[in-house]
Amino acid sequence: MVSSPLASSSPSPQRQQVGRPAAADHQLALAVADDAFLRSLLTDSLPAIARPHEIGSVTVEVGVPLPTQGRMDAVLTFEHINCVLAGSYPEAPPPPNLSNHRQYEAITPCHSDLSTLAHNVPLTEAEALLARSGFTDSDIQHILNLPNQGWHKSWWYSLTAEGFLTVPFQRSIRSRCYTDGTVTLQFKDHYAQQRPEGFHSQPQKLPVIVHSAQVSFCDNLAHINLSRQALATPQAILIADDLSELEVEGYIRQNVSLYRQRSLEHLLNANCRSCGQAKCPLQGVDSSPVLACRSFKPIDVGV
Repeated sequence: MVSSPLASSSPSPQRQQVGRPAAADHQLALAVADDAFLRSLLTDSLPAIARPHEIGSVTVEVGVPLPTQGRMDAVLTFEHINCVLAGSYPEAPPPPNLSNHRQYEAITPCHSDLSTLAHNVPLTEAEALLARSGFTDSDIQHILNLPNQGWHKSWWYSLTAEGFLTVPFQRSIRSRCYTDGTVTLQFKDHYAQQRPEGFHSQPQKLPVIVHSAQVSFCDNLAHINLSRQALATPQAILIADDLSELEVEGYIRQNVSLYRQRSLEHLLNANCRSCGQAKCPLQGVDSSPVLACRSFKPIDVGV
């Protein structure tokens, strides 16, 4: 059996429905959620969808209709990072220290075909793409101002399915700048055995479903499966509290990641009087009209 704080030995009493239903409240909470909370959906669910260093940008769309009927509570889109540029952030390993040519040849015996990273994109878009990949400003300018036969070479590390770094590989990038102000970026890789996936990250979509205690496990799972089929993804996040141990194990075995529903509550229970955001001009104001706030930080009063 799976042991989880989401599991409850006895069902909790149903909350009285006053005004709009709880599901609508949670959809609103997702709509106003900030970047940190959306990332926590991916990293703090059980099992986790991704580790923090594997996640690029994150966005959410609420109330997305299904192709047949009904709708998904939300669709979470995130950039799943496949490989990291050596030394691009403090935790990223530095480039390999190769003392002779044989060591270099040992980890770069294979090479890929030339791939296009960006085709005739504006200069600003090319700069942003390279910056998101971890290149410094000086490296970006070097890449964009290469001579016609020039290449920029850098060392990278792929990420395994478990999030671990593999043997380093070398990536060569070249640019083609045109008179209309657009840029084309191309690259090829030299690697040991398995070709690296993608360039830096690939967008992934997955459904976020708010658990309905009034619906059976089978019907809830059927709705999750329809949502996964609509997005062509094997993964999904179910926001729930007080599931039985059997339900927790059942959802996890069906490749559904579980997230605590109570984590959404503070997004809708904003109270400026009891908020700890000292930089906000409304902090501590009793007459504040704010009812929902993505930056609400409740003060821990203690008991």
